[in-house]
Amino acid sequence: MQALHFGAGNIGRGFIARVLLKSGFHLIFSDVDQEIINIINHYKKYKIKLVGNNFEKIIDINNISAVNSHDPNVLKIISNVDLITTASGVNALHKIASILIEGIILRMNLKCKKPLNIIACENKIKATSFLKEIIFNQIPVKYYNYFNEYIGFVDCSIDTIIPTVSSKEENLFLIAEDFKEWIVNINQFKGTVPKIIDMTLSNNLMPFINRKILTLNTGHSIAAYLGFIKSYKTIYESMLDCSITKIVKNAMKESGLVLVKRYNFDKKDHLSYINKIFLRFKNPFFLDKIERVARNPLQKLNKNERLIQPFLGAIKYSLPYSNLVKGIAAALHYRNVNDIESIKLSSLIQIHGIEKTLVKVCNLNEKSKEINLIISEYYSILKNFL
Repeated sequence: MQALHFGAGNIGRGFIARVLLKSGFHLIFSDVDQEIINIINHYKKYKIKLVGNNFEKIIDINNISAVNSHDPNVLKIISNVDLITTASGVNALHKIASILIEGIILRMNLKCKKPLNIIACENKIKATSFLKEIIFNQIPVKYYNYFNEYIGFVDCSIDTIIPTVSSKEENLFLIAEDFKEWIVNINQFKGTVPKIIDMTLSNNLMPFINRKILTLNTGHSIAAYLGFIKSYKTIYESMLDCSITKIVKNAMKESGLVLVKRYNFDKKDHLSYINKIFLRFKNPFFLDKIERVARNPLQKLNKNERLIQPFLGAIKYSLPYSNLVKGIAAALHYRNVNDIESIKLSSLIQIHGIEKTLVKVCNLNEKSKEINLIISEYYSILKNFL
């Protein structure tokens, strides 16, 4: 069994690789960073330090190779592999889609009848369905039948924390959380479902996707944006600040009440889930940079994403939301000259003002209660929080 993975970053090397290799796949990485490609092909191995509560273990990742995403050979690989995964960031999916289209058309021209399943492991709700939509908007209608018959687009929920380390200087070494969760929609596979260790098959994926995005990612993002306001560099630093931890935990509880109402989760079980995540954020091994967690604020402020969705849900169900609003306001203050979305957000606010920016970015109704609440907190958070 062969697998191609787009994205030789933290999640790709620290999570997907160890799961697929443990499951018997030969893994090929694809990335646009030629330096990482060269290192992978030179060493063909690297080490991961797995950490948990009072737990440390070094494991070896072996027998890997890599190809540049712009190399024509990637199309030949796509034409033959059994599984394709991605962890490149949502913004990269459009470019990956174009590569996949060419590779799958080659696969079709070679009369390959072997099913191919694609799983986008991105921090976006139903990321694989999003990727499928991009592909079907680009391919000619004559290819629809082949894609529908032989190509499976499988949505998933993936949960682990892998902070950035100086991987290039240390031959791709990573520190990774021992905790990992990979839940997939069993109904979207084509052909035989691959036997992948530590992958959970589900008939009802959406509650799991939202549980993760609207709990872990909600809390993680708020910790990052509040930490940025206080000039911290890592999530761990943020979690040492009692004023931040109080808001983060309460925001996760507010979002949790929405999930309990929406999906009929057991309230005590979900609170236990929140407490476990909170402890994971405070792990001293995870010096996760705020810059990494806070990146792409426009995506995170989308109406259907980790900050706005639980806030709107709380209003809908008449539940508390004050800490979620603080997180949203903090996100609107995020400024990073190395982050394109941050630059765009800042420019929108400067040119159009905060109200019109919220309408455009969050798709909220102008002059609505929701916008007024966010605007009020936007202007007060710096004065009241610092």
